[in-house]
Amino acid sequence: MEQKTEALYLINGDRFLHLRENGAGVGFATYDCATGEPQEFGQISKQNLPSDGRNAIPAARNWYLFELSSDDRKAIQEVSLQHLDTIPQSGVRRRRIWDDPTIPRDDVRLINSYYDDLYRVPNHGVIQVDRSDGSSYTARVEHLDDYHFDLGEYGNVYHICQFGEMMERTGSTAYPEIQTQDEQGAWELGGKGYLAVQSCEDGWDYTLYHSDYSVIDGGQIDAPELTIQEVREQILEAHHMEKGRRLLQDYDAVMNKVAEAEELSADHRPSTLEKLAELASDTSAPKSSARSAPEL
Repeated sequence: MEQKTEALYLINGDRFLHLRENGAGVGFATYDCATGEPQEFGQISKQNLPSDGRNAIPAARNWYLFELSSDDRKAIQEVSLQHLDTIPQSGVRRRRIWDDPTIPRDDVRLINSYYDDLYRVPNHGVIQVDRSDGSSYTARVEHLDDYHFDLGEYGNVYHICQFGEMMERTGSTAYPEIQTQDEQGAWELGGKGYLAVQSCEDGWDYTLYHSDYSVIDGGQIDAPELTIQEVREQILEAHHMEKGRRLLQDYDAVMNKVAEAEELSADHRPSTLEKLAELASDTSAPKSSARSAPEL
């Protein structure tokens, strides 16, 4: 997964946190998302970031949230840097005018039927759709052009206004996925199987399962600074499963299904004694020793 050197997060729905790597670590600034009023500026030094230089932005985000911020709730949503275009102090619009190549120009717009921007999401970011029946799913969005995006899989293409109208017509809402501090989670991968993730001492353990709960693969991600949602994306991308919808599942329920599948498989598997008995039967069976009569 591509390493970020700059990012913008919406914190608790009311504040933007702007992070950008520099020679001394990561600089940060916060702004009121309604008024654009600057709130804080500062620097997070390299000594508070991973020594290998990876994941500096997520690590700086965590350092700000848990060491420098007094907020109790930490709802984190990654959004487009273009949200800062109207805030001169951020410098984002000036850099865009100067054609700074580090400023993305392929955001995905989530709008309503009146073409009002609700959110701008970074290309390949993840959105959550909450349906009127209480169900929800998450999916990656892929920018196609200024007015079209692919929602999670090839062929599932929407015009931004078409998508906004569909959300309103069905009573659904779409927004950048909220990053959480959960230590375990499980997802159904749009008919492709399941993913289960849990925290461990050095980061995260994960297992991918087929739809019948048999194991596809498993491993460990040594990146405790990532949220469980970021780890999920890294795992899916590594296994070329990032496209498609993900439905959040109850972790314990999935683990119970896995245990049941393993038990059922064991019941249909011959025991060691049965294998030895079968082998003994094969070796003790009489072998044909008939020979043709010698010619006289």
